[in-house]
Amino acid sequence: MTAKQGEDSKLIHSRIQLRYSAAQAALLRQLGDLEKAEDAMQDAIVKALETWPRDGIPENIVAWLVTAGLNAFRDRYRKDQTGKRYVDSLREFDEKAYELTGDLPEFDDDVLRLIFLCCHPAIAPENQLALTLKTVMGFSLHEISRAFLLNEKTLEQRLTRTKRKIAKTGIAFEIPQGERLEKRLIPVQQVIYLIFNEGYYGSSGELIDHALCRHAITLCRSLCRVIPEPENLGLLALMLFQDARAPARIDAEGDLVTLDKQDRSLWRKGQISEADVLLQKALRRKRSGIYQLQAAIAGLHSLAKSEQATDWLQIVGLYRLLMKHQGNPVIKLNYAVALLFADRRSEAAAIIGELEAELGNYSPYWAAKAKLAELNGAESERIDALQNAVRLSGSEQELKHYQLQLQRPGSDIPSSETFH
Repeated sequence: MTAKQGEDSKLIHSRIQLRYSAAQAALLRQLGDLEKAEDAMQDAIVKALETWPRDGIPENIVAWLVTAGLNAFRDRYRKDQTGKRYVDSLREFDEKAYELTGDLPEFDDDVLRLIFLCCHPAIAPENQLALTLKTVMGFSLHEISRAFLLNEKTLEQRLTRTKRKIAKTGIAFEIPQGERLEKRLIPVQQVIYLIFNEGYYGSSGELIDHALCRHAITLCRSLCRVIPEPENLGLLALMLFQDARAPARIDAEGDLVTLDKQDRSLWRKGQISEADVLLQKALRRKRSGIYQLQAAIAGLHSLAKSEQATDWLQIVGLYRLLMKHQGNPVIKLNYAVALLFADRRSEAAAIIGELEAELGNYSPYWAAKAKLAELNGAESERIDALQNAVRLSGSEQELKHYQLQLQRPGSDIPSSETFH
C-alpha cells in the first residue's frame, strides 16, 4: 500500500465512522437480524474501500452504505431457496429518508433503538458496552479487546453468543416505555458517555478524537429529544462543557495542557452557555443524579474567568454529593484532588493514602500523589510518584506529559476532570 492509499483508507474509515450508527440501524430495520445487518455493513465497508478511492466519497454516505450492504446481502442469500424467499420479502429501501444535512447525519430514532437493543437487561452488563461499541460505533475487535483487557477470540465468542441470544429471544428493536424505559436508561447513558470519553481522553492513540466526541454528543441530543429526563440533559451538559474546552487541551507542539494552564480564550463560549442552560433546566426538576452533579462541577470550571477564580469549595461540596450517588475509588480521588486545590491538604492526604490499595495501578492516582508530595516539599516522593505514573500511562500523550513533569520542578495534575 502506498502512502497515498494509506491516507485515502484513513479518510474513508473516518467518514464511515461518523455515519456508522445510522447505516447500521437502517440495515437492522431492513433485515430484522443483528448478525445479518452486521455482515451487510462489513460488505458495504469493503465495497467502499474498493470504490471510493476511484469514484470519490459519495455525498450521502448513509444511503450509499445501506444500498451497498443490501445489494451484497441479496447477492449472498439468493443462492438458495430459503434465502431467496427472505430476500424477496425485503421492502424497498428509501434513500431519501437518509439524506444528510450539514457535516453530520441527523440521527433518527433508529439509532437510539439500536443502542437500547444492545443495552437490554437480558444481555449481561459486561457484554452491553462491548456490543454497543462493535454494533453502534463500528469499533474493531482489536480496539474493544484492548479496552476490556480481553483476548480477541474470547471477545468474539462472547459477542457472537450475545447476538444469537438477541435473535433467539426476540429482543425488540424499539425504545421502551414506562418502567422498562427507566431500567434501560442507565446503561444507555453509560454507553454514550463512555463513547465520549474514548474520544476525549484518547486511549486509542489520538490526544482528542473530535469526531468521536461530536458523535457521542449527537447521540445524546437525540436521547434528550426523545426522552428529556433530567439526567439525560445533565449528561448532554457535561459533554458540552468538556468538549467546549477541547481546543485549549493541546498546545502548538501537540502536547497535553492541564486545565489550570489552558488559554481560556480558546474555549467555545457559546457551547458553554448552551451547557449551562441545559444544566439549569435539569436542576430545576430537583432530581439530581451523577451526570447533573458532574456537569455542575464541569460548569464551575468552565464558567470561571480564571483558575484562581474557580470556586473549589463549591466543587468539594459537589463531590461530596456525588460520592453519595457513586462512591467509587475514582470519584474519591477526584474529591481528594479538589481538596488539594481548596487548600485542605491534610484531608486530601488522608484520602490519597487510603486509595493506594485500590488505585495503585491507575496513573492519575500517582499524578495526584506527586502533586501532594510537591506541596509538602518532598521532592524524592514526587519523583517516585511520577515514575509510577510514567510506568502506568495509558497513552503516548499521557506518558509524555508525565515525563515532562520529571524533567522540571513542580507537578501538574491533569485536573480532577481527567478522572471522571
